[in-house]
Amino acid sequence: MVKLGEVDEVAQDFAAGLKQPLTVSIRPASDPVEVAKIGLWLQQRRPVLQVRGDCVGSCAKSILLSGDTLTITPGSVIAFGGMAEVGMRMKEQIDAGDIFSDEERSQASRDHFLKVFKPWIDRGFAVREQHARQAAVPDAVLRFIDAATGGWRVDRVSFSGEDFSFNLKPVRHGCMWWVPDAVGLKQLGLDVPGYRPARLADAAKPLDVPQHLIYIGPTLEVLPEQPLCTVPPGSTTFNIHALP
Repeated sequence: MVKLGEVDEVAQDFAAGLKQPLTVSIRPASDPVEVAKIGLWLQQRRPVLQVRGDCVGSCAKSILLSGDTLTITPGSVIAFGGMAEVGMRMKEQIDAGDIFSDEERSQASRDHFLKVFKPWIDRGFAVREQHARQAAVPDAVLRFIDAATGGWRVDRVSFSGEDFSFNLKPVRHGCMWWVPDAVGLKQLGLDVPGYRPARLADAAKPLDVPQHLIYIGPTLEVLPEQPLCTVPPGSTTFNIHALP
């Protein structure tokens, strides 16, 4: 589990260098900004990497492409998504006037909402900034990830006392995660002989989402008219609650 400040621990632990292959196993709930920082540190050293277990979110965007060579143990879940940046997208919606009205009470709610969720919003911007520093993922792949998994908007904000809730609703493609197949890995610039993507049921467990929110396959230069991931009727929104 990677927590804030641990990039300094990594640098200290491996001060003598990375002369042996490095095995990486990072839990999905790790801090995405810190994982990205570790990925940048590894990218500057290009070790021989072996991924064991799960490498999702910031791990996939930052660490997967930081090695000189890469192996992935069978059964590992590799997944890319944009949910860590939802706070940033939410702030952009608020700034554009898409969520709160101009009515005085609504504006007071907006100010309180921004105060309560400031750490989450700041993290979204920090994740995007840290990933931009690495520029490891090809632009075409980033555009696909953004289009397939980044199309979630905040809808129907409500609150009771200090407890806010809001809904996330897909704009078009409805995916939260992309699991690359062997072709998808090659599109990332990775050659991993013998790699097979996790099955939907196995990927859904560490990603903690229903299977219909995961797309497994290659990136697509032109996305289809029909959604890659279809959210069934009656479950078009997802409630998220947060306390200050």
